[in-house]
Amino acid sequence: MGNAKFYFYPKPSQTPYLSTIDLGEPLAELFSDYEIDAQDGVSYTGRRYRTVSRISEIVRIQRDRMIDGEDKAADLITLQSHLDRGYSTMFAADSSKAYATYLKQPVFAGDTVLNVAANVFRNIVGNQIVVAGDYLMIESENPNMRYQLVKVQSITATATAAGTITLASPILYDFDKGTIGVRHYRFWPTLKRPVENLGQNMITNERGFLWSLDVLMSPDYVEMFNNYIGLGYELGDLSDAFGDALTNNIDSTLGGSGWCDTTTAKTFDINVITEPEITNVQT
Repeated sequence: MGNAKFYFYPKPSQTPYLSTIDLGEPLAELFSDYEIDAQDGVSYTGRRYRTVSRISEIVRIQRDRMIDGEDKAADLITLQSHLDRGYSTMFAADSSKAYATYLKQPVFAGDTVLNVAANVFRNIVGNQIVVAGDYLMIESENPNMRYQLVKVQSITATATAAGTITLASPILYDFDKGTIGVRHYRFWPTLKRPVENLGQNMITNERGFLWSLDVLMSPDYVEMFNNYIGLGYELGDLSDAFGDALTNNIDSTLGGSGWCDTTTAKTFDINVITEPEITNVQT
């Protein structure tokens, strides 16, 4: 098992320089949750509708009483200066699993094999790869990002060559449009610090010689997906994700709201009870 590591190119700077901070040990705590931007609507008949727009993971990284405390604290304080300006860092809870790639072919519910490219960050993290028993996160683009945590059963892909990953259980969602990222679930390529956390030190100190890390960050998904694959090589067409809801199909990528207009419903032979028309309302 590898140590926890940060990787970043310090900015502002005119010279690209890769800085790596090796904590020298595993983390004390790593917590991940999801922030969801969604709206509910309620019809006159009492039916509830939900539109989900943006989904974003929130990652909390902690290491109490770090070894080589003051030296590591100095490196992390420098990283904080970079993060506080709005720039990103790459982080791997286990540097031997710093693996991220993208789907070369779409997958659909029920599929168990992923066709993936090489590790797209191998020039930064080295030739890292996952093995059987590891967990991967599959993510689509926002709006209404789909994500699924899966377990690797076997793998033919390598860090430097495309191949396949066979999963221990089937895919449950369709990942068929836009760029689809595949990464070790504890490796985040583009973490940024939320503005509301500025002014709170990432590093705390006890009695002058014990140093601890505690930082909350969230991925920049546009930057991450742009790093995965060049523009123009996405799977399918994402244009319907941004279109007028009245012209979208039933499975609107803007959200699983269950909304369906009566014209579209008749096309797919779906029975729909229309909303009542309210007239002659007394005021």
